[in-house]
Amino acid sequence: MFRLLVIGIFLFAGTIGYSQSSGQFLFLDQRPPVTVNGTMLTSPWAGGLNSPILNEIDLNGDGIKDLFTFDRVNDRVSTFINDGIAGQVSYHYDPSYISRFPIMSKWVRCVDFDCDGDMDLFVYNNKAIAVYRNDYSVSTGLVFTPVTNHLTAWFGTFYKDITGSDLNVPAFMDIDNDGDIDVLIFANSNNTIEYYRNYFADSSATSSCDGFNMFYEPYCWGQFQLDGLSNFANLNVVCRGNLIDDDSSLKTTNRHSGSILIGFDQGCDGDYDLLNGDILGNNLLFLENGGTSSSALITAQDTFFPSNTISVNLSNLPSPAYLDVNNDGKKDLIVTPASNAGEDYFNVLYYENMTDNCTNQFSYTTNRMLVGDMIDVGTSSNVAFSDIDNDGLLDIIVGDDKYFDKNPSLAFSRVSYYRNTGTLTHPAFTLITDDWLGLSSLQQTGLSPSFGDIDADGDQDLLLGNNTGDLIFYRNTAAIGSPSNYVFIQAPFQNISGGNNAVPQLIDVDRDGKIDLLLGNRNGQIRYYRNTSTIASSPIFTLITSAFGGVNVSQVGAGAGLSIPLLYDNNGSYEMLVGSESGYIHQYGNIDGNLAGSFTLIDSMYQQIFEPRSVSIARADIDGDNKQDLLTGNRSGGLRLYTQSVFSSIAMHEHLSGEIKVLPNPVSDLLTIQLLQLNTQGKRQIEICDLMGRSVFQSTFEGNSTDINVSSLANAVYFIRIIIANELFVKKMIKQ
Repeated sequence: MFRLLVIGIFLFAGTIGYSQSSGQFLFLDQRPPVTVNGTMLTSPWAGGLNSPILNEIDLNGDGIKDLFTFDRVNDRVSTFINDGIAGQVSYHYDPSYISRFPIMSKWVRCVDFDCDGDMDLFVYNNKAIAVYRNDYSVSTGLVFTPVTNHLTAWFGTFYKDITGSDLNVPAFMDIDNDGDIDVLIFANSNNTIEYYRNYFADSSATSSCDGFNMFYEPYCWGQFQLDGLSNFANLNVVCRGNLIDDDSSLKTTNRHSGSILIGFDQGCDGDYDLLNGDILGNNLLFLENGGTSSSALITAQDTFFPSNTISVNLSNLPSPAYLDVNNDGKKDLIVTPASNAGEDYFNVLYYENMTDNCTNQFSYTTNRMLVGDMIDVGTSSNVAFSDIDNDGLLDIIVGDDKYFDKNPSLAFSRVSYYRNTGTLTHPAFTLITDDWLGLSSLQQTGLSPSFGDIDADGDQDLLLGNNTGDLIFYRNTAAIGSPSNYVFIQAPFQNISGGNNAVPQLIDVDRDGKIDLLLGNRNGQIRYYRNTSTIASSPIFTLITSAFGGVNVSQVGAGAGLSIPLLYDNNGSYEMLVGSESGYIHQYGNIDGNLAGSFTLIDSMYQQIFEPRSVSIARADIDGDNKQDLLTGNRSGGLRLYTQSVFSSIAMHEHLSGEIKVLPNPVSDLLTIQLLQLNTQGKRQIEICDLMGRSVFQSTFEGNSTDINVSSLANAVYFIRIIIANELFVKKMIKQ
């Protein structure tokens, strides 16, 4: 019975936070269905993808390679479970594994370096390469153990880091076929490949492959040089290290940094061939190794790979991956943009392998694999709720920064309209248009929608902010009770300039019965414009302060704060949530009667929600439970929905009773549980579960206290459940 209760509570939980002021948990809710062009999306609330690096890894230990993506645009990890349907791309979003991964930046590759069948991590680490070993077990699940923060090599007289860069991504593979992992990487600011040979298996008494003994080989691997102006190779170049031996013009070829390598054995002839994506071209370059495993020689190239089908033409910096995504045993080709300024919508190219892992004949299939299964509006998603069709159900309106265009002057913002086609208690959303009101014709970037009754006629008007700081006003001219009819009125609205990246909110700030205006902006502060008009239908917004409440969500050293204000009434008192560039949501109180003062920061990590980066927020009750839910957007252009679960007596014990203490919290190793003012006798049942309701620890104890060693648990949020005399108590625990 106890286990069934756990499953019921956590059926839709993926990520959780906690707020003392609200007294409620917010759960990542993936239940509301979303339909686009007649097709129901499989992972609508996954949060979008812009510049994802795709890696295969078994997340749940079922023997099937799942998928995790690392989005370079915001260092965002997303995890997808492979349903394993033969011949089909069949992934579904499961965020419960995200917290298992270490903090990463710029790039990551999954490679099994220790030959145990589990994919380990090679991670960029400030111009060096860090390595994490995958120590998955049935008892602990997915766990990554640091091996080294700096992968080093012997350079003949000294050891030195194998130097990488954020744009030069190495290939990790067994070049010499001796059983351990070697490294190929373009030399920084050079066009030749450095070869770092691993002698660990050769030097090991047991021929073990689970370590590194790297030596820098002082010659250019493959004897070629990448062109300095395009993704093209100059072949038969005799060179030592980074030096060209002859006096040819190759010495003066422009150098650059920005190449992404992978390797596979085309033809199964025992040596590795290469694929290279490059910052100097939208093509993918195939380099054929006509040499041997011990003496590589690039003898041929295909500059429009794969040339037998629609060739790769992807802006910017194409990043290839070689993995089986359709469960047919054949490695497919996936290509994504690695540049932050690259394609943000048609950005996951899938080439199916039509033959085998030797001949590798790839056929173009789609340019929206995975990302086509989720809500994604290009770069950045600026969210709002409003009942557009006046049917009593809240719809979702999403602005964006832009959709990518190869001509940057044509990369404009659009606004998408997702109509709520569900019910009051079971929302469902259908995309009506991705260019609502034809707003792309305004040729703006960074459109951020806000709704409020500006002209005091009883309906919701539309005010849009943009990246230049201007406001755009559309009046709702529909009759009361009719679907909205928005008519353009003015831009810039009242000549208000809110600073770059203006994000408006319309709300009666001073509670005088007239709607006022808050404006977030790039500097991380909030501007407050009071409605000083005496005519309700003709508001006049007058700047009162550019630093409302002393709020500033900029981080030290960050180039932008990107404040997104959301003032709301919580049981008669104003509170405010503020989204930020960092991806964290700040919560403020002490607002009523203190509009000219400094607000109190309640929480700088509201509900522990982290939506890297540029988190936008909207708040409303969309499922009819009289509790406020939260919608977030982010720089990757997707959405995530957080709703409140009904905990009834469980929630009461968690928040009100004070009968159980969990110390310390957060905890790193030894956890103490104390029962206060509980006189019942007998054994107490205790269980620790992760956010998906899976049990990670079970035991019993007697008395009023017990200690538990939690050092082996992954850093994450957990729930502790204790049954005493048929009564259930719940406590949250943070392991860090």
